[in-house]
Amino acid sequence: MAIRVLPGHVADAIAAGEVVERPASVLKELVENALDAGARRLTIEVRGAGRTLVRIADDGVGIPPEELELAFRRHATSKVADLPDLQGIATLGFRGEALASVAAVADVECRSQGARIRLRGGEVLERGAAMPTPGTVLEVRDLFAQTPGRLKFLKTETTETAACVKAAQTYALLYPEVRFDVSVDGRSVVRSPGSGDPRAAVSAVLGPAVAREMLELSSDEVRGMVSEPRLSRGSRDAMLLAVNRRPITSRALGYALEECYLGMLEKGRYPVTVVDLVVEPGLLDVNVHPAKREVRFTSERTLFGAVQRAVRAALTGSRPYEVRPALASSEAAPAAARDLRHPFVHEARTALPPDPAPAAPGGDGVLRPMGQVQDSYLLAESEDGVVLIDQHAAHERVLYNRFLRQLSGDPAAAQPLLLPETVEADPAEVAAALEHGETLAALGFQVEGFGPGMLRVLAGPAATPPERLREAVLELCSLLAEGRPNDLRERLAASLSCHSAVRFGDALDGAEQRRLLEELEVAEQSVTCPHGRPTRLVLSWQELQRHFRRTY
Repeated sequence: MAIRVLPGHVADAIAAGEVVERPASVLKELVENALDAGARRLTIEVRGAGRTLVRIADDGVGIPPEELELAFRRHATSKVADLPDLQGIATLGFRGEALASVAAVADVECRSQGARIRLRGGEVLERGAAMPTPGTVLEVRDLFAQTPGRLKFLKTETTETAACVKAAQTYALLYPEVRFDVSVDGRSVVRSPGSGDPRAAVSAVLGPAVAREMLELSSDEVRGMVSEPRLSRGSRDAMLLAVNRRPITSRALGYALEECYLGMLEKGRYPVTVVDLVVEPGLLDVNVHPAKREVRFTSERTLFGAVQRAVRAALTGSRPYEVRPALASSEAAPAAARDLRHPFVHEARTALPPDPAPAAPGGDGVLRPMGQVQDSYLLAESEDGVVLIDQHAAHERVLYNRFLRQLSGDPAAAQPLLLPETVEADPAEVAAALEHGETLAALGFQVEGFGPGMLRVLAGPAATPPERLREAVLELCSLLAEGRPNDLRERLAASLSCHSAVRFGDALDGAEQRRLLEELEVAEQSVTCPHGRPTRLVLSWQELQRHFRRTY
């Protein structure tokens, strides 16, 4: 095939792929344009996961009628006039590619300052007058309709919707002085007040329960909020990092944040953060990635130190967790209370399919309980020797296997709550929970929407202590909202088993110890918990004899 210059509409569609990867990319670019225009209120509507419609109305300065068509030409911008201007970029957008890229792969209508224009595939279809209103209204319809190959690479509707909501939430957190009203398919999911109070923005976006656990950063170089160590998540998705209110991805600065929590959070747990670095525009390069996700710094080490100083100062004096003294044996809880705290004692085994035949995966034979050590470890005797069992890890393994079976088609019966539990959560997580209602039902949960950012839990699994239902639901909602279908069942089962299992410091009576050991014996892969930690330590009879120099 001979070399030729591509037609303009083909070149535009190819270039658009660098900027517009998915519906959330469209929302991001349009929100940035509105913020650069000085908007103090944004109304965002998403339909059909953003493929059907993304509509953004703002009250910014707007676009003059004579410049409306020019705004959709590639590299047309009001933010950069010459090369030196790139060294001091203070706006979110600057390349003049966003509107052109969106118009190249969708049907776009823009209304501003009494003028209207409609484009499809980068070509102008209509021009005309419109009712004068403050700011700009942009409607993007039928995304990728003319490039069906791109549609095949989009994820599920739930995932794409969650990505759109996440993009809006990001800017609502970074711009607390701007009011955001976001709806998805007619349902309000985010409504930030625009009061300028960062905590109010966190409350509106992530929920009041999260806002109460956030600590403010008082540094001139680093502003925002970070969570108390007792509030954490199972993934890095809740860690928002920005530079000059531009959300970025930075492995080094993310590590700087995580390092501040060493010794405060368990491995695999991450803080909730809204951290914005204030940097002179000339000291960074934002023109690295087409989507402007990556930034280069002239002195990353200096920023690394600034982040750690600010976060550690905020964490000074915080209480990582509440310490509950273990009950002395003489103060053991009454049987009824223990039954509520450790429901595995009374839960009917017939409610689940028969456990697999004992495979003796650890080679320990029949475990005979001998007692409990420090209310944390079970001591048992087997044919092979003395066995010390981590009661939390062991119970996690038992429950993990049970929850996996439930998710694989044998759902658990829900245990109705005497008083429904109201849970405040990220609106995107609430939406994900409602969409995955069948998955939650398989685990024994019954939930319903209770307004934006609110869930009402009507029933929960019998294996989960009532006082831990709230945290369990929040963690499951977070996992569902991540939109990662691979190994989702395993991650849900692991999370719920961790929240439901007995803990260190929980005193178990003889019947409870025996029941746990019986269930552990028949559990598959019983030598480790779902997270890979060992469940037991075996001291063989031969080792004991050698240690005590017994030769007979």
